[in-house]
Amino acid sequence: MLFIKNINWVHRDKIFRNLFSINELKKLIIKSLLFNIDNDYHKKFFYDNHFKKFKKTTSISKTRNNCMFLGNSRSIIQKFKLSRYTCKKFAGMGFIIGLRKSSF
Repeated sequence: MLFIKNINWVHRDKIFRNLFSINELKKLIIKSLLFNIDNDYHKKFFYDNHFKKFKKTTSISKTRNNCMFLGNSRSIIQKFKLSRYTCKKFAGMGFIIGLRKSSF
């Protein structure tokens, strides 16, 4: 995990997503080579070591969606990248086009 001081979470999230996009194709190629080799233990060992060298932060399951305003990681509406609370507040004020409160 990248521990850089004086860096906000939005910039850190961009770094994690770039790492994932760069290493995704490399991981898929090495994984396909690893599972398609028959009875050659030296090659399997070689590709297995290469696959294990990837950092855990390059996994898509380790990237988290955060609210763009509050930084919350829970109950994120993916279409707007906002938390439920922020989305409700902005929809009530009319800032999100196409959404409005159903009861006033």
